[in-house]
Amino acid sequence: MKLFLQEVSLGLSKKNKKLSSKWFYDFHGSKLFEQITKLEEYYPTRTERKILKDNKIEIANKIGKNVVLIEPGAGDTKKIAIFLSSLDKPKKYIPLDISEDYITKISQGFKKKFPKIAITPKGYDFSGNNKLPFKINSSENIVIFFPGSTIGNFEKKDAIKFLKKLKSKFKAKKIIIGADLVKDIPTLISAYNDKKGITAKFNKNILQRINTELGGDINLNSYKHLAIYNKSKKRIEMRLKSKKNNNIRINGSKYLIKKNEEIHTENSHKYTIKSFKNLANEAGWKINKTWVDDKKLFSVHCLDLAL
Repeated sequence: MKLFLQEVSLGLSKKNKKLSSKWFYDFHGSKLFEQITKLEEYYPTRTERKILKDNKIEIANKIGKNVVLIEPGAGDTKKIAIFLSSLDKPKKYIPLDISEDYITKISQGFKKKFPKIAITPKGYDFSGNNKLPFKINSSENIVIFFPGSTIGNFEKKDAIKFLKKLKSKFKAKKIIIGADLVKDIPTLISAYNDKKGITAKFNKNILQRINTELGGDINLNSYKHLAIYNKSKKRIEMRLKSKKNNNIRINGSKYLIKKNEEIHTENSHKYTIKSFKNLANEAGWKINKTWVDDKKLFSVHCLDLAL
């Protein structure tokens, strides 16, 4: 709660107002994102799942025996379920999520599906620098599963920092990682601005959390959801545009959001195979194998430690 308040205060005090996308994800936000993944317009989830399904034996072989599989930002855990049963004597699966309530509840059903695997869910913000909520044995076969193109939410320098952290802090030997690919702009825009308005609700959930958890008085109807493509940075940007001058109070402090002013809430960077390879290389990883769907919408990579 204290960190949430600090980050909100800092973000809304800036000239270019910004809130971190990680704060979308309380229990309600996580459920909204589940709905987004099922939308017709939202291609990343179903495309990545098909890639994982079509290549699950090869992915399992790349992961190897007796794995300790760690998934930062595990969400609904449906992607790992695609290939978990194909693994050779997996030792442990550790799903991590910023919403501890959500990952604990999801894991209850997951444990029933895979009773032979030790599953230990933990609440954890992987974007921070806090201590891991479990012990690491560096001699084990530790593999990170990081699907969904969550890597695209990071600025380049932060993406490199995060990939380095997986090596130094998590002691990972390999990473199985999803990265969304550069494509035509209408496909990208519609994926983040669906007809049913679920993504708009998801975007505004960050404001709802400020009201609920920090005592804010924000009128959600005073903000419009925006999804724009920044061509120079090859990324979708989600923003909340103020429809009028809004004086809001949060925990005793006042903030003015002027008419037409925008709060930047999320980036989703898109990659080419080459640009992702370069990113991995800068962080001390090398691509062992890349899998891409037939339409070249999405990519999944197996990364090894670079020597």
